[in-house]
Amino acid sequence: MNRFNGSIPQMFAKSCDLRSLNLNGNQLEGPLSPSLINCRYLEVLDIGNNHINDTFPYWLEILPELRVLILRSNRFWGPIGDTKTRVPFSKLRILDLSHNQLTGVLPTRYLNNFKAMIHGENNSVTVEVRYLSLLNSSYYACYESIILTMKGIDLQLERVLTIFTTIDLSSNRFQGGIPAIVGKLSSLKGLNISHNNSTGGIPSSLENLTELESLDLSSNKNHSPQL
Repeated sequence: MNRFNGSIPQMFAKSCDLRSLNLNGNQLEGPLSPSLINCRYLEVLDIGNNHINDTFPYWLEILPELRVLILRSNRFWGPIGDTKTRVPFSKLRILDLSHNQLTGVLPTRYLNNFKAMIHGENNSVTVEVRYLSLLNSSYYACYESIILTMKGIDLQLERVLTIFTTIDLSSNRFQGGIPAIVGKLSSLKGLNISHNNSTGGIPSSLENLTELESLDLSSNKNHSPQL
C-alpha cells in the first residue's frame, strides 16, 4: 500500500529465508522471477493490486510451505495449464487469482491436488483454534494482514485461521464446465468463480462442500442439472 513502481527483484538468493512477502497495493510491473522458488520457507505471497504482467507462475507449486497465494488485480494472462508435480501446492489454503486475464478451462489437476483444502489432510481441521504461523512453534501469524473478497465484501484478515480455506477465480476468462472434483475440497469456506465464461451444469458434487459459507457462480453460463 505504497507507491513503489518498477519491477520485483529478479534474483532471490538460494539462502532466502523469507516467510512472507507482501507487496500488495503498489504500482509494480513486469514478470515474477522464478528465483522465488529459492525461498523454500515462504508461506505467504501477496502481490495483489499491482500491474504484474505474466503468465500463471506454475513454478510456485513446488514451494513446500506456501499457504497463501494472492495474485488478484494484476495482468496475469493465458491458461493455467496442467501441473507435472505429483502434489502441487500441497499446503495451499487461500488462492486468489481474481481480476486478471486468465483463460482456458479451470485447472482441474490443481483442484484435485489441493490437499490442505480436504478434511483430514495436514491436520487442517482440529478442535483447537489455530492460526497460520510463520514461526515453527507458534499458532499465530506474524505477517501483515491480507484482504479477501467474501460474500461480495472486501474483508481484512488480521490473522488467518488454519481451517480457513478459500478459492477466488472470479473476473477472468475461464471457459468450460465446473469440474466435479471441486466437491473433494470439503473444507472450503468460500468459492467464487463468478464473471467468467463457464458453461454446463452445476455439478451435484458441490453438495459435499458442507463447510461452505459463500458460493458465487454468477455472471456465467452455467445451469442447474435437471431433477
